[in-house]
Amino acid sequence: MVQLTWWSLPPIVAACMALAAYVRAKPQDHIPGGHALRFLFLTLFIWSTAQALANILVSESAITLAMQFSYAGMALAPAAWFVFAMTYSQRVRKISRHAFNTITILPAITLVLALSNSSHGLIWQEWSVVLTNGFHIFQSEPGFWFYVHAMYSYSLILVATAILAFALTRHKQHYQTFLAAIFAPLVIVMSNLFSISPLNPYPWFNTTPLGVIFGLIIIDAGILRSGLLNQVPVARDWVVEKLKDPVLVLAHDGRIIDANISALEAWEELLPLQNSNIANLITTVPTEALLSSHNNSDVTINKRAYEVASTPLDRTNHKTDIAIVFRDVTERREALQELHNVKNKLERMAHTDALTGMYNRRFFMERLSEECERVKRHGSVFSVLMFDLDHFKRINDSYGHDQGDTVLVAIAHVVNDIKRASDVACRMGGEEFALLLPETNQEGAIYLAQRLRKGIETYPYRSNNRQPLTVTASIGVATVTNTITGPAEILKIADRALYRAKGGGRNMVCVDNEAA
Repeated sequence: MVQLTWWSLPPIVAACMALAAYVRAKPQDHIPGGHALRFLFLTLFIWSTAQALANILVSESAITLAMQFSYAGMALAPAAWFVFAMTYSQRVRKISRHAFNTITILPAITLVLALSNSSHGLIWQEWSVVLTNGFHIFQSEPGFWFYVHAMYSYSLILVATAILAFALTRHKQHYQTFLAAIFAPLVIVMSNLFSISPLNPYPWFNTTPLGVIFGLIIIDAGILRSGLLNQVPVARDWVVEKLKDPVLVLAHDGRIIDANISALEAWEELLPLQNSNIANLITTVPTEALLSSHNNSDVTINKRAYEVASTPLDRTNHKTDIAIVFRDVTERREALQELHNVKNKLERMAHTDALTGMYNRRFFMERLSEECERVKRHGSVFSVLMFDLDHFKRINDSYGHDQGDTVLVAIAHVVNDIKRASDVACRMGGEEFALLLPETNQEGAIYLAQRLRKGIETYPYRSNNRQPLTVTASIGVATVTNTITGPAEILKIADRALYRAKGGGRNMVCVDNEAA
């Protein structure tokens, strides 16, 4: 037989709510704290269901057995709350086996004593099922271990709540979840204390299920629905909050679930914490690369350069949260770039003629030596042009050295317009110039030399008084094969061809043994 009373409703409602919360929290089971929270809902379900059965059943043995089994939930619920606080605040899926055994040994003893109470009376010294106003009611006198269990449970809940509160007080943007974590266990504990206190006008009426109902409502609104497990940050050391480097904590799918003060200040407009993903902040590096513990990416955010270091918070869980530290290296990169620019400038100065901007003799000789070695190894060919401006001294004497410098600069323009990209042009000194023509035989070299001679002759030079000037050049050609011993011999052949051009009447191209 069964009975249905008004005091049967609270535990029935509490059991249904606990079961619903257990099912609803399943998607968060893999998240640090999620598994323990589901276990807490399970213990509350067992506790409330046993209480409901004790109120509904009428058999003394059945009611007593239901009350004994209620301790399966009653004893383990505080331990579940403690494990939740520890795993959530430390961002791990499990606490150590030693810690787990320590906090569960007393609840295990309590459960064993509750099931064997008839032989020792440590949980209830006296108990009976009495008939009051037509209803069967369980009445008991607490035993010694009942108070031991109560003190231990209250202490465990207090410590766990303090740990959780300490983790949440660091993050003022989640004030609602902080209140939920405080008031949910407080409501349940207060209802339980009232139930066993002399203030309860109906000692047979257990008010704890009412506390469970309101506690589950608070947990649902403040923890599950607000996304505490996904969006509220982990507990962090004070040093993290004071780091000058921005620090983000990401869920395994890239959602931003926490940011230190430096990150919030640096990216205030770019970093809304709620439902934000790292892909919205960093578009140049894939999310998978950022989440990798081997990540050494460089990223640019808001025109600042950062080096990125990623660290998993729980290496035993492949879906753990990831802490990412962003080291601002903007100034260092700018300094390195400036140093690189200065180095390049110095190298250009060391290899460049200051007046014409062409390469100087030193650089030309380096390239010529390299080309000679290449030809010796691979049996290829290249050519060298040496050319000298005809009667350039007359220009300096007649119009001044400024006018002569202007002509030399113009010659550099002509050479740069005519030469190929692979050719190396230089000013050897004074009015003497040279071109290195890789992969060019004698025929190709003579063709380019003729183009160069005509370009120099036809360029529209102007004197200081705006009168036209005539400038010509004599060009010597040397073609190199693997029989040539070195740069000195090559330049000697080209120079000999140049003097042949000058001796032949100037403004012409010559090779070593003939005019072209």
